[in-house]
Amino acid sequence: MMKIWKNNQRIALIITAAGSSTRFGKNIKKEYLPIVENDLSKGTVLGRSLETFLETGYFSTIVITIPENQQREAEKALSYLPLGKSLLNNEIQSINFSFCTGGNTRQSSVFEGLKCVKELSGGNLPDAVLIHDGARPFVSKKIIDDVISSLEKSGAAVPGVPAVDTQKQVDENGKIVAHLERSTIYAVQTPQAFQFAPLLEAHKKAAADGRVYTDDTEIWGQYCGDVYISYGETTNKKITYKEDLITGSRQ
Repeated sequence: MMKIWKNNQRIALIITAAGSSTRFGKNIKKEYLPIVENDLSKGTVLGRSLETFLETGYFSTIVITIPENQQREAEKALSYLPLGKSLLNNEIQSINFSFCTGGNTRQSSVFEGLKCVKELSGGNLPDAVLIHDGARPFVSKKIIDDVISSLEKSGAAVPGVPAVDTQKQVDENGKIVAHLERSTIYAVQTPQAFQFAPLLEAHKKAAADGRVYTDDTEIWGQYCGDVYISYGETTNKKITYKEDLITGSRQ
């Protein structure tokens, strides 16, 4: 059963999985690959990325952005875990679910996902949206709970962890040009959380202004306002290389 967020407000989820996974080699998409924990298969990267969100029961609409003509592969990746399989089989009646063809960049993929959420909502827009990278399968319920709590207070939030190493800014030749204050630097993660309608309008403006934005917090900062850091975890890592697929027990 879906949990009720404050004042019966609705939350959508967009999982981005439309990238090319170039570091994994030609024709290998990392979101569809299996995760192995303690020598046992624990679903796929995409399946695990979705499963924890489904376990929370918060979401009324879920959209997953994928490359064109890859719905069959995405469905297979979700089918290895119980809740993903139930979602595919339309057994979770409280959730509107769809795949959506993404764009050539993360920014354009999220924009397509937002438009798909709007279409699925049938004019009854969600109040908030969480945007999660499909290559982060180790997200925890604590991270999700905390980013939603921070969203209630600020309108936009992103999980992050304080920088551990000393940070330097360098130029195109590799020369250090600035010594950054480590105590003020965070490594941000996903899910990033926003009020839905303002983010959709901000993306429309960002699509027209000709700039390239690194993530949705930058778009929100440009057109809407401030974003605040919420609780993040070092275990909420992004799968980048093949060795990231083999891990010990999930914390």
